[in-house]
Amino acid sequence: MTSLWFIVPAHRRFDLTRVCLRQLRRTCDAMRAYDIDATAVVIADDENLDVAADLGFATVRRDNHQLGRRFNDGHQFACDPAYSPSPADFVVPCGSDDWVDPVIFQRLPAPGVIGVFTWQSTVSEDRTRLQRQRVGYKCGSGIRIIPRDLIAAAGYRPCREHARSGVDTTAVEGIKTAIGEFPATVCLDVHPLQIVDFKSRRAQIHSYSSLRGFGRGPESIDPFGDLAGFYPEAVEELQAITQQVAIAA
Repeated sequence: MTSLWFIVPAHRRFDLTRVCLRQLRRTCDAMRAYDIDATAVVIADDENLDVAADLGFATVRRDNHQLGRRFNDGHQFACDPAYSPSPADFVVPCGSDDWVDPVIFQRLPAPGVIGVFTWQSTVSEDRTRLQRQRVGYKCGSGIRIIPRDLIAAAGYRPCREHARSGVDTTAVEGIKTAIGEFPATVCLDVHPLQIVDFKSRRAQIHSYSSLRGFGRGPESIDPFGDLAGFYPEAVEELQAITQQVAIAA
């Protein structure tokens, strides 16, 4: 069975992260239908580590000062034989505020090839709008399926250690430097809601408003309705939290 690990740095946003990690657990479990043994390593220094452990995910304790270093910690933990007796065949960098549809893992890239996705969606901070986006970068969105051979080529730490944003781009650059050329890619898109990113009012590098209009997809005013067909349990959980916040306000 193929082994795949999600690499998930997390910091605060406890209610949202809890919902997202629970959805990631469902995604991992569903991937067994594709003969994939999927799990995650969560890198944090707060109670998100307890949530991850309760869900059966591995954890690495690291402070929040360098996002690139935290991603590298996860890559090395999952792929380096010095840290893992059963290194992952693939890793997938993932945000603690993302949902991922397991259907996008029906196909996996060949060795030396990065699986990329150009369609993603972003939900606004108040959960009232959803923007479908078509990412124009060669390597697509930040969520990618990366074979272990490419991570190993970069010394298991492909990201720029001190990077605080654009870490996904530095990972590709690190791999490019290691192998001497831009890595081959294959697009594995399935549908526009295959990857969903949730914005928060706090601890967010980019706001929803800064991303509106990015890409070619339409904007919806019913995010929960749009997402319910793909992530029904997570939608119910997030709706409950959103309603509680609205009542408290």
